Amino acid sequence: MMRHGFVSLVVRRYLRSRRGFTRVVTMFSVLGIMLGVAALIVVLAVMSGFRQELMDRILGVSGHATLQVAGLQAPAARVMADELQKIEGVAKATPYVSGQVMVTAQGRATGAFLRGVEGDPLAEMGGNAVVLGDNLGEPDSLLVGSGLARQLGLLPGGGVTLLSPEGARTLVGFIPRTGQFGVAGTFTVGMIQFDNALVLGRLADVQRFLGRQEGVDAVEIRLTDPQRIDELAPQIAAVAERFAESDMDVTLIPWTVANAEFFRALQVERVTMFIILSLIIVVAAFNIITGQMMLVNDKMSDIAIMRTMGATQGQIRRIFLFNGLLLGGLGVAGGLALGMLIVWRMADVVDGIRALTGVNLFPSEVYFLSELPGKISATDMLNVIGMAMVLTVLASLYPAWKASKLNPVELLRRG
Repeated sequence: MMRHGFVSLVVRRYLRSRRGFTRVVTMFSVLGIMLGVAALIVVLAVMSGFRQELMDRILGVSGHATLQVAGLQAPAARVMADELQKIEGVAKATPYVSGQVMVTAQGRATGAFLRGVEGDPLAEMGGNAVVLGDNLGEPDSLLVGSGLARQLGLLPGGGVTLLSPEGARTLVGFIPRTGQFGVAGTFTVGMIQFDNALVLGRLADVQRFLGRQEGVDAVEIRLTDPQRIDELAPQIAAVAERFAESDMDVTLIPWTVANAEFFRALQVERVTMFIILSLIIVVAAFNIITGQMMLVNDKMSDIAIMRTMGATQGQIRRIFLFNGLLLGGLGVAGGLALGMLIVWRMADVVDGIRALTGVNLFPSEVYFLSELPGKISATDMLNVIGMAMVLTVLASLYPAWKASKLNPVELLRRG
């Protein structure tokens, strides 16, 4: 206990007794670790939030899996959907039909993706969709993405003309299929590619317009937990095979496959940013080495006196090791506080930078989302803290070892 108290006493004294250039180097090393930890926490929180928001919004529109069965008709699709919903973990199964169309209104035209489903097409979007106007209640009515509605000047209660690239060849040439629809309302999902290009309608209306008769393109499947898709895939496929002529007619596309490249790119970017920003902490760790070596040089006479009074090499080692660890701990604690504060006030930080520079740091046209998300993960924070403390330990080892190997007799002779 006495030895432990002696080490603690000397460590506290040395933390307060730094002066001159040694103090400056120490302050910069602590500041560097603090800024590095804060930057890592902010970036990882933003990227975690960005990934979660994109996943929620993309899967909110497209579902967790798409089940395609060759030649599937709407009556059989409804029966199959009911069977799929009996599987534990399957929350919803909905037949749909879709196609590319041209939307025209008030002399303006733009391309869009038309999708027809049964029931409320926005009910399964996880609360992300905001609807202006009525939902689909009347035949030949549509819900139009808010961005698309702005482009065409559409309001609820108005009308649009749809043109399909599928049409009929006649003696006078190719005639595209056209249809008149009313605008029941507009919706906002929060992702540009959906708000600017998605049109939703009733299944029967879209089937009739696209000339699909009773045919459906696929069944959209939503799970209670998207991460269970690989576990439930065999059961889903087994149900579908009962409605197909052969196994070859069944295709199940889980969200992990449909969006694999997209989420893989996000993961690569996340790892890359972690490595790049970790270099800030590495530089700060080198400053700790410098500061600790300067401290050892300043305290050579103290080391000689402590050794002659009975201090062991291990105690000298612990004094300088703990000194470095405390500096690293201060930097990590400060970085955690600063990083969490920035994430907590992310919107205010972004608005402040925009006001100062006049630059929009998060344009929705580029990043798909209308605001900068942030999600602090306990795993990410532990990784950052662990990495910073490991670098601090490594940076403190050599100065501590060097101090413990100094010869007290030689030091006293030098005076």
